[in-house]
Amino acid sequence: MREKLRRFMAGRYGVDALNQFLSIASIALLLVALVSRLALFTWVAFALLIWCNYRTFSRNISRRTEENYKFCTLKDRLSGRLGRYRRMWADRSTHRYYRCPQCRQQLRVPRGRGRIEISCPRCGTRFIKKT
Repeated sequence: MREKLRRFMAGRYGVDALNQFLSIASIALLLVALVSRLALFTWVAFALLIWCNYRTFSRNISRRTEENYKFCTLKDRLSGRLGRYRRMWADRSTHRYYRCPQCRQQLRVPRGRGRIEISCPRCGTRFIKKT
């Protein structure tokens, strides 16, 4: 049986990060549909499951790889932004964050130093802020 499945999947795309996300999202939407009793969530969840299965059994491997690459790029960009906000929240008692008025670079300065002159390492602009 395992060999038959292996032969069937030969030349097909299989499972990747986007498929895993689609599966988890569809399960979450089905749970929301159970609680809220709205049919819209059920239909969206089934659409996601159909799309997930289509991607799994697809023979257009290059197209599926490109879709997964775009998804992973977006996911990494969002997780980087969330990580930055998490770090800012953890440092809120010891540091302040400012943006350079010239290049918009985010700068971290220690809290409690009074009025200080901050120089941007990227563009060299100097500005005064209260910490």
